[in-house]
Amino acid sequence: MTEILDPTAADSLRPAQEPCPACSCCSAALCRRGAASALECSGCTHPDLMGIVRGCRCSAATTEGTAAWRAGLVTATLQAADLPLPGAMEDHLRALAAGEDVEDVHGFAMALLLRQFVRPVGEGELTVTDLARAYLAARDGERTRVRARVSTLDGVAATARVLLDVDRPDPSVTVLLDQLLQATGGDVLTLPGTELEVTANLDAERTEDIVLTDIRAVPVPLPDAWRKQPAEPEAPETEQGDDGD
Repeated sequence: MTEILDPTAADSLRPAQEPCPACSCCSAALCRRGAASALECSGCTHPDLMGIVRGCRCSAATTEGTAAWRAGLVTATLQAADLPLPGAMEDHLRALAAGEDVEDVHGFAMALLLRQFVRPVGEGELTVTDLARAYLAARDGERTRVRARVSTLDGVAATARVLLDVDRPDPSVTVLLDQLLQATGGDVLTLPGTELEVTANLDAERTEDIVLTDIRAVPVPLPDAWRKQPAEPEAPETEQGDDGD
């Protein structure tokens, strides 16, 4: 006879997960995965549980250092160049960034919330996010083409350290591993030491605020021994002279 297991029995239940010390919605393991993924905690759990953990601050794009935050900085920087906000909306965002008390007469709040350029901080109040600051910095600042090199990888955080060939106290920038892999077409094993050309906002005060875009791998020159040597020209044939015999 087939034994029917009681689904409530201790042996058939999954072990309890250690709760996250920083939030009340996730386990510690889920927040570790979510912080290292641009999908956040909600994208790293079962669909039935997505609603419970959606918006978890441990993995949110508004929390500095998360994968979603790094991906958001890149998206905001690209948007500044390729798809800027309408003039009146950008002016409204600038006023908020400057700490001005502005009235949302045109209803820009929802559009800015959807872009995660602002977040609520109380009853009816909004504050700008790092993504909005990255957008405005890209609109106003200078982005420069520089040489760089992949230094080290962090498999747990899914990031890499990239050394910029610039004169800064700390020229090392943290970049999402997926961004580098997609841009270079390489793989994890060959990525360390890869020479790059990148575009960066070198005028950023903090290293954490430097955003790399337009990443290209620099081809490694072939060793001289591998280069095809030009063929030596053949000596021209000399005609036989008439010796009178």
